[in-house]
Amino acid sequence: MNELPSVTETKRHSSPAAAPQALAWHKGTLWMGSRDLRRSYAIDVASWTVREEIEAPGTPWAAVSDGEALWFTLGEGPDDDRYLRRFVPGIGWTENGRIACPEFTGSYLSYDGEHLF
Repeated sequence: MNELPSVTETKRHSSPAAAPQALAWHKGTLWMGSRDLRRSYAIDVASWTVREEIEAPGTPWAAVSDGEALWFTLGEGPDDDRYLRRFVPGIGWTENGRIACPEFTGSYLSYDGEHLF
């Protein structure tokens, strides 16, 4: 059995918002979604300050970067129905980037350079 390498903690920071959930690295900025506050944050990792705070159209559960935009898995409505939503920094949430998840479920998100999973 392969043994995993040990991990050395080099820094620890407090979350800039309650209930951090979605995390993604996009063009030199760390993006984080707050599950409880239904907001997304652009974080400058050098100073550990919030550069931008955006209200999300749902609960952010997951996030990935496709290189041009961020995609979030968001829970919307009273049943927390899950959708993939596209967010372009500097522009905002796009209407043409809303895709219902199968059976309106799902929390995790990944991108292989061509497809969202």
